[in-house]
Amino acid sequence: MVRFEGPVARLMEGAFQENYLESLSPATPTVDPPPQIPAEPLDSAMVLRSSPTGGSNDLKRLYLLSIAAARRTLDICSPYFLTDESTEWALAEARRRGVRIRVLVEGDLTDAKPVKYASRDAYQRLLDQGIEIHEYQPTMMHVKAMVVDGTWSMVGSANFDNRSLELNDEMNVAVSDRSLAARLTQDFDQDLRASRKLDPAAWRQRPLLEKTREHFWSYFGEIF
Repeated sequence: MVRFEGPVARLMEGAFQENYLESLSPATPTVDPPPQIPAEPLDSAMVLRSSPTGGSNDLKRLYLLSIAAARRTLDICSPYFLTDESTEWALAEARRRGVRIRVLVEGDLTDAKPVKYASRDAYQRLLDQGIEIHEYQPTMMHVKAMVVDGTWSMVGSANFDNRSLELNDEMNVAVSDRSLAARLTQDFDQDLRASRKLDPAAWRQRPLLEKTREHFWSYFGEIF
């Protein structure tokens, strides 16, 4: 869905090879020759990984810093969207600054129903803060992307959940480029037209059985 060329592709290759060596050591990976780097790169990109064995989590840190940097708009697209204390605090602070936050998640068509239930347990808190939540309807959605203020974008393998940011091996690429942000926002807006926007009042009136089920699965959010 996204093609990278130039120096950032070299960094992505290095991240893959490092994970490969950790998984199958000893091994000798095949490394391509270094690309020619233009004197003036057209954009600024960075590659970040999350790993349970790395001792730190730069990927989650960048998510939180990106949310903290937002001043006007924040669009988040993730099939699995589970917030913890730190991410809910960051989103709440962004709303207090007046940031418009739109979250696009999968709907009932999903491959992980318990994760969906756990995710929905937090929706009411987020909706009451003025955060828009849209559930994609045509099929299961699997895009993981974020756009901040129409300038800063992040795409990759990491969902907006604890499993991706704390437990799994994941890799994202963050890019400072307005043209890429505009294209991702265009696709985001198109997907919103095929989504169901949740109404805070109507969501509050959903059946008690649904609320109970969602609250039960929320206790497993740390491993989801």
